[in-house]
Amino acid sequence: MHPSDIIVYDSLLVLVEPKCDKMIHIYNLNSRKREASHISFGQGPYEMIRPKFIANNTSGDTLQLFDKSSYCIMKYDMKAFRKPEKVMPFDRVKLSQQVFLNVEKIGNDIWGYSHNPKYQFYLFDACNGNKINEIIGYPLCNVEYSDIEKVDAFYMNFVSNGADKIAICYCMTDLIDFYNIDGTLHKRIHGPEHFFSHFNDYKDGKVVSSSPDKNTRDAYFSPCSAGDNLMVLYNGGLVNDSNHSSSCKWIFSFSWDGKPNVAYKLSDPLLFMTVDEKHRKIYGISNIPEYHIVEYTF
Repeated sequence: MHPSDIIVYDSLLVLVEPKCDKMIHIYNLNSRKREASHISFGQGPYEMIRPKFIANNTSGDTLQLFDKSSYCIMKYDMKAFRKPEKVMPFDRVKLSQQVFLNVEKIGNDIWGYSHNPKYQFYLFDACNGNKINEIIGYPLCNVEYSDIEKVDAFYMNFVSNGADKIAICYCMTDLIDFYNIDGTLHKRIHGPEHFFSHFNDYKDGKVVSSSPDKNTRDAYFSPCSAGDNLMVLYNGGLVNDSNHSSSCKWIFSFSWDGKPNVAYKLSDPLLFMTVDEKHRKIYGISNIPEYHIVEYTF
């Protein structure tokens, strides 16, 4: 297995494995045994192609999945999901416009990464999936970008505290932006190495794209809400280095006001992680030397 996403619900660890016939796998953390596997790959009404967990709902009673290909959000009863019988969602919402990578539900709104050169987010009505707003522009810097270069240079992941803050963690620029949910910037952190990424656009027939130059670095990945704190993986390596690895050796912790707390250096570098704040555990996916799950206490 080469899992691509991970989340913990109390005593259950759940993985997305896109290369299996059933893509969602549930493990009991007490017994270390797999309990069930669900969700077939496909374009049927209850199948998925690129599932991702919606991370700000870990109460233990509901599992929420977002299919990045169909833009659908599906909700499942967690008790039913633990059983081997086929499960059906009790709620399904299709977003009215394409979003990129991930979504978060905050209050009555769904926030989706727009991958749009003007605004970073689309906001949707959580009940019917209709788009209601576009919000939050891009950071200002001394690098001049075309539209396609800007979107790629500020490629990001985001997470919310579920209440009044979101954190945008940029993947190729070591910036973290803390925003209030009305779209106002609360705090911007640049560091620890204070770099911006550099991209060059090009045309391949009718397709316009861009590629990073030799000085572009990997920065922040897999941000997680951990109660009163944000925790995020940090890389810092040059993406075009022949020895570069996407695995991250550091986890940084911040308050939701943007105050740095702790930097953890990892013995097993991670690609993705999830935080169990209640039990003070971090679970991550590592691929060095081969794919395995790592458990850390903090």
